[in-house]
Amino acid sequence: MHRNLAEAARAALTVAYGPDTDGRAAVPAPRLAGTVTTVVADTCARGGLGFVLLLHRRKDGLVAEELFFSTREATGAWGAAEHLSGSGGIPDLTSPEEAAAVLRGRPVAVLGASWTLLHTGRPQADDGCEPMRFHVLLVDGNVGHLDIEDSPAGASPASHRLRKPLTSQVALLALFPGECVTVRTRAEAVAGVRSMDGLVELTGSEAVTGAPWA
Repeated sequence: MHRNLAEAARAALTVAYGPDTDGRAAVPAPRLAGTVTTVVADTCARGGLGFVLLLHRRKDGLVAEELFFSTREATGAWGAAEHLSGSGGIPDLTSPEEAAAVLRGRPVAVLGASWTLLHTGRPQADDGCEPMRFHVLLVDGNVGHLDIEDSPAGASPASHRLRKPLTSQVALLALFPGECVTVRTRAEAVAGVRSMDGLVELTGSEAVTGAPWA
């Protein structure tokens, strides 16, 4: 099972951040229904590291999430994806109804956080390895993108801002040690739909001082 999921994760990184891709390709994710058994909830690239959060329906009918990572090769292509973590028996977050039940009227909710030691190769990493922290967010269906801004003490208000488009209601963020970011949900006000703005603050490991969000 993990082999097929790993191939799906690598393909997702190639589509979103491949050598022939000009920027992030934001293709709306389908629902886990009918013949669709695996969905790319979100992708995240930090330098030469790529991360993919997959949602899939198991043979017992339950929904599970799996986190994979890959490293970018010298050619610009992504290497084979490796499994980092996973959990089963979660709500079907590709279903607007089940996602709404989790949100309970909120524009954004933090679903969970985890960390793992990875070889980042950054100069500030001991032996090239650092503990990376992963945050998973669930947002209202009207949210179109996230605004991510570095928020360490004393940081300039205009520094290191990133607009992250969403392909589903689930967002994955990977933080280096020492990073602290403010995440704002953004949705345009349209007829019959009010603007849904929310804010959360997320942090990486406190092991060492990290570099700015890239």
